[in-house]
Amino acid sequence: GAVRTIRKLSSAAVRVARQFPGAAEEVLPSLLEGGRLESALILAPPGLGKTTLLRDLVRAVSAGEGAPPRRGGVADERGEIAALFDGVPQLDVGPRTDVMEGCPKAWGLMTLLRGMNPQVLAADEITAPEDVRALISAAGCGAALLATAHGWDRRDLEERPLYRELMAAGVFRRLVLIRREGDRRRYEVEELP
Repeated sequence: GAVRTIRKLSSAAVRVARQFPGAAEEVLPSLLEGGRLESALILAPPGLGKTTLLRDLVRAVSAGEGAPPRRGGVADERGEIAALFDGVPQLDVGPRTDVMEGCPKAWGLMTLLRGMNPQVLAADEITAPEDVRALISAAGCGAALLATAHGWDRRDLEERPLYRELMAAGVFRRLVLIRREGDRRRYEVEELP
């Protein structure tokens, strides 16, 4: 049931995880309401820094930047958020963040929720029905959620069946859109009903 060999490749992509401490500075105040972190979905096409922003939001929330510090949990399926080595994050996700790496996001989210008492749960690239079910389930347990998805805008989300279910469930209170303006990124935060 697992891939053992890949032959006759026509190309390969190498992704290098980078951190930019302070990337969350502009966005975080818009995600706080009365000192409480609102659940947010970060949305952008590939390559605009969704994972980078997610990582820095987790770090800032865990460190208590702009609000009281919170315990975090990261379901890091592909090791792109924290880049664990011997169980130690190589990228800064904050002092109060537990990481489940190398497991399916849905399983990681539920395991963190049951075992680590997080106040914030994070997952990168929501792409499967089981991810959506896990987020909907976690939303009812009191933890704020931070997640990313590929897309252009709210309308794009509402037109795609996977995200339509997520949006209809009211899991997220904020939508963070990342846009490119020349060589800079611009963040837009929308309130969701």
